[in-house]
Amino acid sequence: MKKFFAVLSFIALIFSANAASAEYPDYLDAEKVYVLCGMHAGTGWYINRKTIDVTQFDPPNFWLAVEVAIVPHAGEGDLTDVEYVCNEYFYDWTNRKMYALNEDKKIFIPPYGTVAELPSSYDGELAFFIKYRQKFYGELYADKNYNFDKKLYERVENAEYEEIRIRHEGLAH
Repeated sequence: MKKFFAVLSFIALIFSANAASAEYPDYLDAEKVYVLCGMHAGTGWYINRKTIDVTQFDPPNFWLAVEVAIVPHAGEGDLTDVEYVCNEYFYDWTNRKMYALNEDKKIFIPPYGTVAELPSSYDGELAFFIKYRQKFYGELYADKNYNFDKKLYERVENAEYEEIRIRHEGLAH
């Protein structure tokens, strides 16, 4: 009888864990402007793919600013509580290092680590990808950082494809 209750408890635990870990929506809005770029402990980060601003362009160095929506309950499917921030990044292409800019300080963002350690690197990675069609860390560290998987970039490509398709259908009619 003890084994029966142990097995039953284990099955209940599995089902409750699956119910608690809802899927994060890939997009924050119907137009797919805000694309999921990071998630941790229920919070989702969504990059605004339309607001990436080149603040300085001096190859091999690049400076980008991007609007990010932080959604604390995205993992539960609740997209109502949203905070918008502007993140700025400096990219050193020669040394392949990315930095977050905070009040004129450069804070190095390592290319791999846990999601808890690197939540801002994903919007920095996608901002570079959207603007220049080139992966910054992703192609080098995909084997060490599973968050640089194809899905990260596919969300942006799917949103852009959908936008082009809608525009094309509008011209056809």
